[in-house]
Order: sequence, then structure tokens, then C-alpha cells
Amino acid sequence: MTRCNSENLFPSAGLGWTPPEPLTCYLESDRLVIRSYRLEDSPELFKAVTDSRDGHLLPWMSWCKNFHMNIEQSTKYICDQILALENPSTFNNVGTGIFSKETGQLLGACGVHDVRRDTASCETGYWIRKDAIGNGYAREACARTISWALASHSNGGLGLQRVRIYCSSLNTHSTRLIEQLGITAEVRQRNDYYIETLGATDRLGWGVLSDEWDCENHCAFNPIKHSSE
Repeated sequence: MTRCNSENLFPSAGLGWTPPEPLTCYLESDRLVIRSYRLEDSPELFKAVTDSRDGHLLPWMSWCKNFHMNIEQSTKYICDQILALENPSTFNNVGTGIFSKETGQLLGACGVHDVRRDTASCETGYWIRKDAIGNGYAREACARTISWALASHSNGGLGLQRVRIYCSSLNTHSTRLIEQLGITAEVRQRNDYYIETLGATDRLGWGVLSDEWDCENHCAFNPIKHSSE
């Protein structure tokens, strides 16, 4: 997203970022555990998506329209995420589960995506199951994931220097969450984000740099106040 065609056709080594080795993900916040999936998570992941698909994940999460339609698809997805961490030399994407620290229940998912080695940057995203919304879990998980992405290798992080977040301008719940994080609004691309049933909508984008984020307290050093739409 927001990457010109020539960058895709003629990639540069750029900053030459490399991931830590070994590459693992097990994070904790006040109420959550954010970790790599395990095979035994397949039934709960399938149920969480199934129970949340209509009227919640859709229309915003286009992947769930035809995916996680059976336990086998959810199991394959988890296998892909496990394998994504096994070879640091090809790592560019991983989905992780969001779990309740108190009960162990799978509450949703997040992760890092489109990891770009030339700019040492990534995108992050998140979703929370329908019966767990309204508790601030998405914000807490997103903030903790940003800290993982931006923290140095020596502090258990990926050592990236920038994190991006995108959503449709019509996705007011997601927009509000990102604004609460107090990070910089950077992009408004008109009619650049197609949402089925809604059509072409504006793409909104935010970004935060490593020197703007407190990885110990999982918050922006100087939160920016965003005006509402």
C-alpha cells in the first residue's frame, strides 16, 4: 500500500534490515497474551471467525468472506504462520493470536505484515471477536504489537524503524482506535480502498517511528490529538 510500482519492480537493499534469530513472538500486556499460533488453536480460531463473520468482520475484513470456512482452512492458516517464523531470511509477514491472560480464550488476532527490509518498516492490523468487543482489547493488542515491531533486537523486538496502519475512512471504529494511539495521520488516498457492498472509499493511513514510541510503556512519547472526521 502507498508504494509506487517502480519500488516493487526494482527493489533496493536500502537499510538492509534483518530480523532477529531465533524469530519468535510471545508478548504480554496488562490483560493479554499475544503469541504465535499453535496447532491446537485451530478450533478456537475457526469458531471466533465463524461467530464474528457476518455484521462484524465483514465488510471490513475481506479475507474472511471465503476463508476460515472450515476447520481445515483454519489449520492451514495456522501452519502457514508457524512456518513464517521458521526461516528469518524470508520473513515478511506473520499473524499472531490475541489471548486473554486470565482465561486463555482467543479474543482475536493481530500481527505484522508487508515487512519492508529497505525501509525497516511494517504494517500492522487487528481484529477482535464479536462477543469480546467494547473492552479495549484491540487498542491494547495493537499498542503491544507496535512495541514489538519497534523495539531493538536486544530488547526482544524486531528492530524496525517504522510501523504503518491503514483502514477505510468509513471504518469509524478502527479509525477511532488508531487515533486513540496518538500516532501521526499521514495518508488520505481518495477512493483507493474498495469495500464490498460500499464501493470505493478513501484509504486512511497512519505511521509511527521508533523514536516516537515508548516500547516499555506501549504508547506514543508525545501523543498527537487527531481531529474527528
